[in-house]
Amino acid sequence: MASFGELKPGTYYLLQVDEESDIEIVSVILETKETVLLRSYLPQTEDFFKHQDETIFKLVEEVDEETAAQFESLYQPTTEEEYQEEEEE
Repeated sequence: MASFGELKPGTYYLLQVDEESDIEIVSVILETKETVLLRSYLPQTEDFFKHQDETIFKLVEEVDEETAAQFESLYQPTTEEEYQEEEEE
């Protein structure tokens, strides 16, 4: 099984953190001596730390940037202006 320390910075991955979690698209945005800072993109952007030696439940695949951008474009956040327009209708 892969560990979080094996993930490469700036690379996108589809993975499942643990048995109960959903598959998500993540990238490593920072590495320290003991941890990695990951950014999860779907359904909303969230940053979280994991220990480098912590095991990934399931590493589904490495994703290229073009495919990651396609995933992100499916979940573009609603701007405040669009939200207000929806409320008024």
